[in-house]
Amino acid sequence: MQSRAFSGLPIIGLLTLVYFIAGKFGLMLASLHASASPVWPPTGIALAALLVLGYRAWPAIFVGAFLVNASTAGNVATSLAVASGNTLEAMCGAWLVNRFAGGTTAFGRPQGVFKFALAAVVSTIISPAFGVTSLALAGFADWANYGAIWLTWWLGDATSDLLIAPLIILWSIASKRRWNRREAVEVGILLLLLFVLSEAVFGGWLTISAKNYPIAFSCGAIVIWTAFRFTQRETATGIFILSAIAIWGTLHGFGPFAEKTENQSLLALQYWTAVVTITAMALSAGMAERGRAEEALRESEARTNLAANAANLGLWLWNIPGDELWVTEKWRKLFGFADSEPVKFDRLLQVVHPGDRERMKQLVQHMFEHGGEYESEYRITRPDGSTRWILGHGSVELDERGKPAFARGVSRDITKRKIAEEELRESEARFRTVADSAPVLIWMSGPDKLCTFFNKGWLDFTGRTMEQELGKGWTEGVHADDLDHCLEVYGNSFNARQPFTMEYRLRRNDGEYRWLLDNGTPRFASDGAFLGYIGSCIGITERKLAEEKFRLVIDAAPNAMIMVDSAGVISFANAPAATVFGYSLSELIGRHIETLIPERFRDRHAGYRKGFLSQPSSRAMGAGRDLFGRRKDGSEFPVEVGLNPIHTTEGLFVLASVIDITARKQAELEHERQNIELVRVGRVAVMGELAASLAHEVNNPIGAIVANASAGERLLAAGKIGTEEMAELLADIVADGRRAGEIVQGIRTMVRKGKARRSLVQINDTIDSLLRIVRAEALGRNVTVTTEVDSDAGQVWGDPVQLLQVFLNLAMNAFEAMTALPSNALCLVIRADRNENGDVLVRVRDSGNGFPSGLAEQLFEPFFSTKAEGTGMGLAIARGIIEAHGGTISAENFDGGGACFTVRLPQAKEDNSQAA
Repeated sequence: MQSRAFSGLPIIGLLTLVYFIAGKFGLMLASLHASASPVWPPTGIALAALLVLGYRAWPAIFVGAFLVNASTAGNVATSLAVASGNTLEAMCGAWLVNRFAGGTTAFGRPQGVFKFALAAVVSTIISPAFGVTSLALAGFADWANYGAIWLTWWLGDATSDLLIAPLIILWSIASKRRWNRREAVEVGILLLLLFVLSEAVFGGWLTISAKNYPIAFSCGAIVIWTAFRFTQRETATGIFILSAIAIWGTLHGFGPFAEKTENQSLLALQYWTAVVTITAMALSAGMAERGRAEEALRESEARTNLAANAANLGLWLWNIPGDELWVTEKWRKLFGFADSEPVKFDRLLQVVHPGDRERMKQLVQHMFEHGGEYESEYRITRPDGSTRWILGHGSVELDERGKPAFARGVSRDITKRKIAEEELRESEARFRTVADSAPVLIWMSGPDKLCTFFNKGWLDFTGRTMEQELGKGWTEGVHADDLDHCLEVYGNSFNARQPFTMEYRLRRNDGEYRWLLDNGTPRFASDGAFLGYIGSCIGITERKLAEEKFRLVIDAAPNAMIMVDSAGVISFANAPAATVFGYSLSELIGRHIETLIPERFRDRHAGYRKGFLSQPSSRAMGAGRDLFGRRKDGSEFPVEVGLNPIHTTEGLFVLASVIDITARKQAELEHERQNIELVRVGRVAVMGELAASLAHEVNNPIGAIVANASAGERLLAAGKIGTEEMAELLADIVADGRRAGEIVQGIRTMVRKGKARRSLVQINDTIDSLLRIVRAEALGRNVTVTTEVDSDAGQVWGDPVQLLQVFLNLAMNAFEAMTALPSNALCLVIRADRNENGDVLVRVRDSGNGFPSGLAEQLFEPFFSTKAEGTGMGLAIARGIIEAHGGTISAENFDGGGACFTVRLPQAKEDNSQAA
């Protein structure tokens, strides 16, 4: 804020100084009263300053007026009153000009000049009212001369607004005029004439009295000339020069306004100056407005010609009574007329093609009689002999007597359009010929969905005419049961601008309904504009009959039968399929086949389906894998699936036969459970026999040892045994002990049956064997067994029986670890893959409570068990077997619950058997 105020101080100071100097100059011409002058330039300066600089310049006016009046007549109070009146007068005048006359643009139009003059006359009432009244009240002015002083004061202020303010405002605005030499010479002549006439009238060159006052207006002729030839700025400048010379001459007693007193002379002069100023400025503004209008008209005509030329249009205007045609240059080039050649209607008719000439005459005669607008297409013959098509559009206006007065219009060359239309007609004719000879039914529609064409094949099939079928007439032949679906497919595809295929029955000319396959394709212009649809129909009644027979056969099948297209969408299903999967037939049709597959297998099924479609053949699905289906309620069940490819005109389909094998799987599980139980019973029996045999064989040596030891104890108690006798007893005991050991070693050797032979073992196969063994146990315990076996889990060298025994032991331990958990939380996960070194890893993880922390290594020690009834030998034997195979076994607890046992075995490098 401070910088803005400071930047305005120089302007305020300069304006104050200018106002003060102009005020002192004006008071030099005061005669009636020291403070009232008929020539008062500060008023015009103040008004111009506020209009150009804004209201913020008012302090300069106030200070300048105060200093002028304080240094003249009156006192401080009257000086303040006069300064207030002058400032308020300027601000009021500026507000009126801004509000009603357009501000600094007031001199652009005559209305603005008159409004500016009115604002000046009204606003200058304020200053004399303040000034004269304050001087009279203070005794510095005689009340008897109040009216004369007030009039002198007001006329000086008003004339200053009319003369000085426009001069300053117009010179403060940058001019767009560019002076040439001729205009500069003309201005020089005007200034010279103005000076000569001014000196002649007001300089004393001629003896002129008040009786000759009209001669003063001879000077105004130069000002009027300036107003006609130049801008408002030059006009205001000329008026100022004339006024300055007139004031000087009048003060010296020359000119028609010289009166008895100096004040009366200047008052008369100022009246005349005001009239000349308003007249000249209004005339100059009018000329400027006319210039702008002419410039706008020229620009409008230039734009019209430019647009007409760009659009290849020839403009014309016909004065009918005088038979004169005004035409543009483009029209002449279009019709082949020379630039200077006159254009008459008869001459124009000579250019019109003879085949269209009579029609042109009749059209013109009709327009003469009725007026109004018309449009016509006709041919012309150009001077080079070529023929061009012209599109003419015009209108005829009648006079007050109803006679044709004039016509105006445009002409455009449409030869290319006519050629294109002819080519289009030829193309349509060729299309109709081809379409009518096609062995299919063809139709076309426009962008409004209404049909516009049917070929001969369609009309012969339906036995109806083109008029009957156009629009929506073709729907009358569609079977009532198919119509709604047909219209829905057509409407939806039309709105989406997408191709469509639909099947419906259409009535043949003999009244029989036949099935059609309708393929519709959208049509687009070269610029992308939508043109409608074109479609073709072929008969599929025989195919429909064959499909119906096929459907009847499939429906009669006892198994679930599902037909799937190449995209995996179910196109057909029989009643058993709906029963097996829990869906209705309407729900199955249109679903993706993956809906009937458990979620954990869906991501892989798409790849299986793609592989089958690449090499289609009749075969069982998922050979070597357990397959499962998913019912509508989310439950899963085991299935067997047979796949059969079916090739149709619509592409490759797959017919799947699905059998629910839940009952068979339950029987197999029961059989496996019985086998496991028999194995367990046999193992118990063998262990019993082995224990009995061991007890029988060892009983005698142990009995002898006990007897000898008892005898030695009695002899020692009686003190009847010597050293030799004790040595003999001890020797007998040692012998009996060695004999018992030999018996145990012999039984052990018998059980081991010598050294085992190792072979190449596929981990995948071992896991599959394990799953078959534990399946029954898992079902009995309600445990969910999940396997995550890598397709390339690897192979190892080892004893398959021993390795299976290790994994079986881990699985059984896992079952026992989850005994206390609820049935919905029982989960066993078996994972097989390889680590970064290529070693085979097999992990067995349960969802139990895990083992006590800190016992991960102690678990594999002999005779250590976390179970009350455990022997503590299972994991120890398992570690011995794994280490004998060059691997390791470890255990760890998981944060989420449960324990995980990991077996690492080296990957096999050779493909031949070797001894363990």
